[in-house]
Order: sequence, then C-alpha cells, then structure tokens
Amino acid sequence: MLNRRHIRIKILQLLYSKTTGKTDNRSLLKQFEQTSQNFYKLFLTQLILLKEIFKESIRVVDLNEKKYFKEDSKLIVKLFSKNKLLKSINSDKFLTKAFEKYELNYWTNNINKVQNIFQEILKSEIFINYSKNENSFVQDVYKNVIASNDELFDFYEDCEIGWVDDFPLVNTMVLNWLINSSINSSTQIPTKIFKDRSDKKFGKELFKIAVKDDKNIQDLINEYTPEWDNDRIAVIDMIILKMCINEFTSFPSIPVKVSINEYVEISKEYSSPNSSTFINGVLNNIYRKLDKEGMINKNERGSQ
Repeated sequence: MLNRRHIRIKILQLLYSKTTGKTDNRSLLKQFEQTSQNFYKLFLTQLILLKEIFKESIRVVDLNEKKYFKEDSKLIVKLFSKNKLLKSINSDKFLTKAFEKYELNYWTNNINKVQNIFQEILKSEIFINYSKNENSFVQDVYKNVIASNDELFDFYEDCEIGWVDDFPLVNTMVLNWLINSSINSSTQIPTKIFKDRSDKKFGKELFKIAVKDDKNIQDLINEYTPEWDNDRIAVIDMIILKMCINEFTSFPSIPVKVSINEYVEISKEYSSPNSSTFINGVLNNIYRKLDKEGMINKNERGSQ
C-alpha cells in the first residue's frame, strides 16, 4: 500500500513538524504509525465513496422509473449501474470488512455529500458526452470530478488528521488502482498499510537516525553550501538533505542513485521550484566525497 516514497514523505512531514513544535520523538514515532493508518483509511474511504456513488445511481434510476423518466436513466444505467468495475467495488467483501474494522461510516452519516458529487458528475461534460468504455469512465470521473472536488476536500479537512495533506497522494494511488484494475480485469484491494514489515521498519529507522543531532552531517552540508548560511537554506531542503545523506550511510541495501532520485522528486512536490536542482547538486557532491573516503558501504542489492 504505502510505498517507500510515501514513507519518506511521512517522515519528512514529521521531521518538519518537529522543527515547528515541541513534540518528543516517541510521540512523533507513534504519529508515523497513526498517520500511515489514516492514509490507508483515506484510500479505503475513497473506494467506499465510489461504492456509494454506484448505489446512488441505482436509487436515481429507480426514482426516475417511478416518475416515468426512463429515457433519463439510460446513460446512468450504462455508465453506472451496469459498470463492471463499480459493481465489483460494490460487492467487494474485503471493503465491507474494512468498513466495519476501521469504522469508515463517513458517507453513511453524510449521504447528501454523495448525492452532491453524483449530481456534479451528471452535469459534467464527461458524463454527457462520454463515448469510451465504461471502465475508462470511472477513471475519468475520478480524475476530473472527484479528485478535484472542493466540497470533498473541505469535508476531509474535518475528518482525520493529515487527510488534507494525504489527499493528492491518495488520489494518485486510487487512480492507478482503477487503471490497473481495468487492465488486469481484477479489483483486488490492498489489504495492508505497508507492503511488508521491512517497509515499516525502514520508516522507523529513517526517523530515528534523522532526529539524531549529527554535527558531522551538518558540517558536511555546510562544506558544500559555502555561499549559503544555514538560515538561508529552506527548512524542508535541509531536512531532505539530511535524510538522503543518512540513507547513503545507514541503509546498505538502497542504491545511492535511488536515494538521490527519490529526494529530488520529493523536493519538487514539497519545496520551492529551484530546490530540486540545488538538492541534486549538493547530494551528488556529498556522495562523491563520502564514497572517496570509504564512508558508503552498500551490499550487493545496494550496489546495483
């Protein structure tokens, strides 16, 4: 479920919050587990939203037929009620169990929001002019109507800590899942927050190493940023540099190139427009120095 990049972002967010508050490390580590679970809950909640939209489509069709508006229901039936992907999501047993386990009753208590989103879909150009297959319809609706819905964003802000921050990432994951489900004709929903124990361990170890007040790493960064005072380097950029350097020296199975690429990409999303170039240059210079001094010891997997 959560991949290594998501885990890095979670740790980055915790380390940033540490610079702006007085939360102790143990509490922050607990937050890592809690926010990871909340991330997963948001993913499931978005899938349950699709399930509720499917149910709403059936309700609207039944209502139209009672009012003798059958013609108004034809496109709804084609794109919603008979949609194989939506039907699979609606009948998914794991999603039903997850609903109960994590108490994901957000839509049960706010059905009007589901109805509002469904009406927004019906008014959209995507619905009115749709000519592709039904599974592509779900992807297009999700990307263009649901993921960009302001009412939904505001609603989630009041639901769980961190959901607003997680919303863009979760939307990307849901969209990828919808695409893969269509291609593979499978709707198997991820059943774990972390792919395996090693990923969860990676997050905890990355945090524990990063919170250490390592003067050597700070001196190393200072050496390769001589024209920059520490207070001129953005807090996020400094955290990213320290996290990546720690990966160089403390995680023998992770290739240096992978670490640099990951943090450069993260900086594009979470820092200033020019930060990625700055971070890439500093990290490559520091890597060459550490490698020359024999400070980087990678195993076979990390040397690839």
